[in-house]
Amino acid sequence: MTAHAHQTPQRSLVIPALLTLLPLGAVGILALLPSLPASLAPILARLPDAPPLNVLLALQAAQLLVLSTLSVLLGAWLAPRLGLRSRLVDHDWAKLKDDLRHAALPGPLVGAGLVGADLLSAPDVGEAWASMQAQQERTPVVTLAGLLYGGLTEEPQLRWGVMSLLTFCLWKTLASGATHPPRQAVIGAVVLSALVFGALHLGAVAALVPLTPLLVVRTVVLNAAGGLVFGTLFARRSLETAMAAHAMAHLTMTALAWLLHL
Repeated sequence: MTAHAHQTPQRSLVIPALLTLLPLGAVGILALLPSLPASLAPILARLPDAPPLNVLLALQAAQLLVLSTLSVLLGAWLAPRLGLRSRLVDHDWAKLKDDLRHAALPGPLVGAGLVGADLLSAPDVGEAWASMQAQQERTPVVTLAGLLYGGLTEEPQLRWGVMSLLTFCLWKTLASGATHPPRQAVIGAVVLSALVFGALHLGAVAALVPLTPLLVVRTVVLNAAGGLVFGTLFARRSLETAMAAHAMAHLTMTALAWLLHL
């Protein structure tokens, strides 16, 4: 696995990235907000002096927007140096269409794999998690949040931003004299960014049920598995391939959840 060997010209991608990826990230954040009250309710119940729900939602949206902005800027600085691509930022419409087609299989496979692994691991992660899952539904609001926030916001943050930074750091650590990132640096960045992606889901789980060692492992491993696929697609194709695959994974998870409850 390597990033693209052909390097883009060293032109600034800051303005194109801000005009494309940041608005998409903002759309994802807005789509996430209607799904948050259900996860924030247990926290508010435990903290009677907590700020009102609307204030917490505004703070969460502001925090996510800042993270998205920093990630977009970081990727805009690093991507041309690493040979990593965003077809939207490059305005490469012909390759964008081809890259989106390459998400058609990995996305549903990730979604199906996560549903299957979740079912298999359910008996081992405790009654609290099983009870919570039984009450959680893949409603249109939840599905839209996963599709848009996962695809449009998390991927620019975790792949365009974090994975690019990790690739750069590993490149300079492992082979500073090389003209482009070596294979091991790219693989390491894919793995590490996937683990970060998995660990970031622990907060949402902890808001719903007390964390146990098995629940921590389940949450990190399952989400990191998806992150490995998305990171590989980013390295081999483009950010948009990872974004589309992530979104399609959520659609598949909802479709299977509905089928299993028929």
